[in-house]
Amino acid sequence: MLEYYDYDDLSGIVTIYPNYLLLNKKMADLCADAYRIRLAIDVEQKKIYLFKLSKDKALEDVYNEKSLLKINIFKTYARIASKDVVLFLINRFNLNINNVGYSKFRAKYLVDDKAIVIDVKEEL
Repeated sequence: MLEYYDYDDLSGIVTIYPNYLLLNKKMADLCADAYRIRLAIDVEQKKIYLFKLSKDKALEDVYNEKSLLKINIFKTYARIASKDVVLFLINRFNLNINNVGYSKFRAKYLVDDKAIVIDVKEEL
């Protein structure tokens, strides 16, 4: 039986460094229209959710402005710089990024939710 390769343009890699999260080009391209990011976690499922927010949505009085994360998008990557967020993730998921200076995980973009889901069960 033949099995064909299909390019997956909704999967990528997110790397957690001591001071920021780095999204690879695929994930960065999917966030090109994001103004801010809202981060949520599911400790039981060991998943991090990065919800994209438009400028209009981010400026509504629904969210605490300090809880919304700025995303910097470059040609080949995107970065969410926040040492507080990284410390939060390290503490909640017991991540050990000090050995090599980073932790790398698979990520998947959920079109309907406009969110990137990072699976922290298995480090790459």
